Amino acid sequence: MFSAGMTADTLRDCLLKLPPLELLGMTLLQSNPHVGFFPSDVPRETLKTAVVEMIDYGERCQSTAQQLSKLAPVPITTIDLWEYAL
Repeated sequence: MFSAGMTADTLRDCLLKLPPLELLGMTLLQSNPHVGFFPSDVPRETLKTAVVEMIDYGERCQSTAQQLSKLAPVPITTIDLWEYAL
């Protein structure tokens, strides 16, 4: 999956460089947090796009979580855990 030079720190640094994901639905919620689920002055098409985007994002997150749960564990050989030796 990764090249031999990929370490946990390299992967972490790579992921931290990614820009945050901007979802239209979250932007709408943050613009008026006390007006109910979504602001009422938003055009119907914008609201539809925001809801579809949030559902799609949730499905992608669920799919990614399922794929990650199927990965084999990776042994950590660089850390000594003496409490497990007891």
